Amino acid sequence: MSQDKEPKRSDGAIRLGNKDFELERARVPLSFLRLDPNNQRLSYLLKKKGASATDADLQAMLWEMDQVKDLYNSIYQNGGLINDPIVRRDGLVAEGNCRTVCLRELNKKYPEDPRWTQVYVQKLPEAASDEQLTMLIGELHIAGKIEWRAFEQAEFVWKMNTIYGKTYDFLAAHTRWSRGKVMQKIAAYEETKTYMEESGDPDGINRFSHFEEFMKKKELRDKREDDPGFMKSFRDWVREGRFPDAKDVRNLPEILESEKALQAFEYGGASSAKAVLHERNPSLVSSFWATIDRAVEELRSVPLLEIEDLRKGHESKAAKLRALHAALQSMAEHARLSLK
Repeated sequence: MSQDKEPKRSDGAIRLGNKDFELERARVPLSFLRLDPNNQRLSYLLKKKGASATDADLQAMLWEMDQVKDLYNSIYQNGGLINDPIVRRDGLVAEGNCRTVCLRELNKKYPEDPRWTQVYVQKLPEAASDEQLTMLIGELHIAGKIEWRAFEQAEFVWKMNTIYGKTYDFLAAHTRWSRGKVMQKIAAYEETKTYMEESGDPDGINRFSHFEEFMKKKELRDKREDDPGFMKSFRDWVREGRFPDAKDVRNLPEILESEKALQAFEYGGASSAKAVLHERNPSLVSSFWATIDRAVEELRSVPLLEIEDLRKGHESKAAKLRALHAALQSMAEHARLSLK
């Protein structure tokens, strides 16, 4: 008995929310395109501005970004776009705002060049909903080739979860992330959002990595759940610059466990605290001692099969152990240290 075949999609079709939509490719004047004020890259800047932005405002905001200027050079060298912008029927750009900005800037510089006066676009059908478009844009910028920054990725999964009610499992499948990573991204976005609203930090969007590092540490997540006031302290530490590098947050659990390290942290930030921790555990700031720790753990949990091979006289494996032993002896002798 023959099975029903799935209907073949046309080359101009796109899958949105379990439904196929036909895209219409058309060549339009560049002036037909309008930038989207809901563009993911502009969300924080617009919130900070506190007012509606004109198309010219959006153009200026995007053009200030270094990655947009890099895209401009790429488009110029290529002589045009590789991927068509996706637009609403009225010219509102759903995907391709940065490309549109670059084309406008090229048109300003070379007004007589026909390559920068018209553009091919993919027009969406009227029936495409905001939720379906959000899913499409997320697919392109998280699992696709045009990757967003971490903050923008987190804002996408937060929006899909809180506004459109998508579950963690749904988002994990859609983004190709683990469920835990989705949860951490959403929590980090929420805390970054609170931080920006609370501090007014003009570079607040760049502090997202601090909150993401925070959410990666189970000890810190547990402390957040048990002590809501702790997050206020952490936001203050971020604002005060106590973590010069977001990776410094990884040492916070150890800092909190050591009274001496915590005092150093409160006085001089993470760098001072790590100096104290170094005395107790040099692996925190030295890749050499961290490697030693990993080797010790591996040796403590060596598989029985490896032991059996050594018992049977596996010479190449025994040679590695002898080399390790000799290296340890040599180092100890130079340091005038007894290993007994």
